[in-house]
Amino acid sequence: MGIVYLVGAGPGDPGLITQKGMQLLKKADCIIYDRLASPELLAYARDDCECIYVGKADRHHTLPQEEINALLVKKAKEYDCVVRLKGGDVYVFGRGGEEGMFLREHGISFVVVPGVTSAIAGAAYAGIPVTHRGVATSFRVITAHNRQDKTTEIDFASMLDPTETLIFLMGLSKVAEIAEGLLTVGRNPMTAVAVISHATTPKQRICIGNLTNIADRVTETRLTSPAMIVVGNVVALREELNFYEEQPLWGKHYLVPKVGSEPSKLAELLRVKGAYVKELQLGRIEWISSLYRREELASVDLLLFTSRHGVTCFMKNLFASKLDVRALSHVKLIAIGEKTARKLSEYGLCADFVPEHYNSENLAAELKTYINTNYGNDPFRNVTLWHPTAKNADESLADALVSMCSYGRMNVYENVEVPLSDDWMDEDVSYDGILFTCASSAERFLASETRKRWLFAKRQMKVYAIGPKCRKKLEAFGILDATEASVSTYEGMVNACTRM
Repeated sequence: MGIVYLVGAGPGDPGLITQKGMQLLKKADCIIYDRLASPELLAYARDDCECIYVGKADRHHTLPQEEINALLVKKAKEYDCVVRLKGGDVYVFGRGGEEGMFLREHGISFVVVPGVTSAIAGAAYAGIPVTHRGVATSFRVITAHNRQDKTTEIDFASMLDPTETLIFLMGLSKVAEIAEGLLTVGRNPMTAVAVISHATTPKQRICIGNLTNIADRVTETRLTSPAMIVVGNVVALREELNFYEEQPLWGKHYLVPKVGSEPSKLAELLRVKGAYVKELQLGRIEWISSLYRREELASVDLLLFTSRHGVTCFMKNLFASKLDVRALSHVKLIAIGEKTARKLSEYGLCADFVPEHYNSENLAAELKTYINTNYGNDPFRNVTLWHPTAKNADESLADALVSMCSYGRMNVYENVEVPLSDDWMDEDVSYDGILFTCASSAERFLASETRKRWLFAKRQMKVYAIGPKCRKKLEAFGILDATEASVSTYEGMVNACTRM
């Protein structure tokens, strides 16, 4: 019998899930998730994790609550760790209490992991504090729906205090009724109101008004659910406290082709700047198993890591050989980029050298200087360098290294192509740019005639390349105006987007 973890996913921004919630997502055998839980969070699930959607939209339930309850019991009998992922907080109109009681009745253990509620975070991302000295001394959270889908049970008469902020959840279709209810009991008609759609996400949109005109303004702006309503004088503070929509890439939409199912680091950096990002998985990393002998490693002077995957898969092989980091005590470690260096640090290893450049020509020159400095200029020296890399990696760096050391290429992983559905092309989104992080991603994306035609039709959309190899590959497919990052890093690509 397993344990069910009732986990609050937060209000929409995947970065707002708690650390404990994230740990459980990574370990879960089964994840049962709602519509309001960010789909980006599922990327952290194990490849063998069963993910089941039970989303509930307005007036449409994929599964009724009673069937969700039964599903939780069923999966707890099949798996050790079941995560029930719910938008916002589990107990703030999330029906988490009902699910917990049902589990207890059926002898299933459960644990509650609270989440950040949209009632507070959604308002904050809109620049509205729910309390503020001299303006609001308390706040109230109200559901705009009851069991009969009516507003008549709301006690509007108790909501006349101007120092109390009112927060209505799940109330987009009830804006007019809520405003009328407050006006009827005598609330000041000029009381400020904010309606926040898709709070804490790059899709966030806000409509500001007062009790007399907010319904008409919501209709005019065509806001969509999920949405929340904030009533009170704190709404006026938005002008000074709005931060989220002032980020440099706010309102921008980008496509990021990637390898692997895990979240793209580039996508994360873009989202931090306020952008909406669609990740497109074009490949996956498959480990190539190989055993090492201690005497082989004893002859190695340098290990060159040009990717995080190279580090991970080399270490897998090292451990599979019943060796550990002690076998590398005499080896100098070279890491291409800070991210690769950080991956080494996860294994207790420090990079001895991190080159400044990432393209093959400049990198080879830096490595030559490093080897000459540490091992002398004797052309007959015997310096052995191993390079754990991808089976299908570019050969240009290897060609340069052969002339300066005893070079050994080690194929420790393979970048395997993954079929990509083209359904995303039908989405009603106008993308500002597509960012290619390597030549192979560019080639795989453009190998599809459908995608190639789509890209050429988007004349206003910018194309970004991480470095010269990637740019040259794009040129081979006829894309002659790609913007190359000034520095061949994810940060460099984000900076390129910011400058546009």
